[in-house]
This record gives sequence, C-alpha cells and structure tokens, in this order.
Amino acid sequence: MRVLDTVVDPQAGNADPESLERTFEALLAETDYAEFLRILGVGRLAFSDKRRMRPVFTALCAGLWRLALRRAMPDQCDEAYERYLETLWPTLKDADAYMVLVRDVARFLPERGDEDFTPTARDVFSRAGREPDQASLVGMALFLRRLYDYFFNHLM
Repeated sequence: MRVLDTVVDPQAGNADPESLERTFEALLAETDYAEFLRILGVGRLAFSDKRRMRPVFTALCAGLWRLALRRAMPDQCDEAYERYLETLWPTLKDADAYMVLVRDVARFLPERGDEDFTPTARDVFSRAGREPDQASLVGMALFLRRLYDYFFNHLM
C-alpha cells in the first residue's frame, strides 16, 4: 500500500489553529498512558517512574500530533503547534525544561508518519533508564505508530 506524503483534508481550510489545539488537548486526554507504561515495564506501584515519564509521553504526543498536522494541513501545522506550546508556558512548573524536552524528543521522531518509529522507541526506553528486548522495542514502535494514526485520523 502506498501512502501519499500529504493528505490534505478538504475541510482543513476551515480549521483555525485554536480549534486544532483544542482538538489535540481532547485527544491527548484520551491517549493510553497506562499502555505506554506497560510496554516500558513500569509497574503499578512505581510512582516516581510514572511521574518522571509523564512529560516524555506528552512531548511524544505533541511531536506525533505535529507529524499528523504536517501531513494533513501543512499550511497550518507550525502555527497550531507553536500556539499549543505557547499555551503551556503559564501552566507548567518548569516550562523551559519541558520545551527543551519537546524539541529533544522531536529530534528522534521520523520525518514522516509512514517511516520507522524504532529509533523513537529506543530513545523512549533510554529516557526511562531501561534496556529493551526486541519484543518491547517493536511493541513500543507499534504503539507509537498507532498513536500517530490516532492523531492523524482524529485531527478534525
């Protein structure tokens, strides 16, 4: 199956960056953080690990959302993404560190959503301080692909 580089939604011109941002926040609230932790091997009672990985997860989600935006609405992608990041400044305890994390995580994301997510999965395990086996690495890469597809399919 061949996937096109850009799939422009005919209604994309009607979406303003503010509505895209609200849609992302709603989608982010519905993502499966528990599954992310399970793949990483973080147990139910590992409260400090859960707290430490939450910003990594949200930074990954923001990066995946941006990939989906870039594919569906290339003209509005950067404006919506930057607007989302600007709204985080007043709400975060350490906004500077989070912005560095978002940009650092984005370096490990593929250029397009139809490419391999294994390097990103490896980076996630590294940030969790864990050494993945092959099954966990593939499981995380597939989870990231499903997350990307989720954001892409629900942009509007």
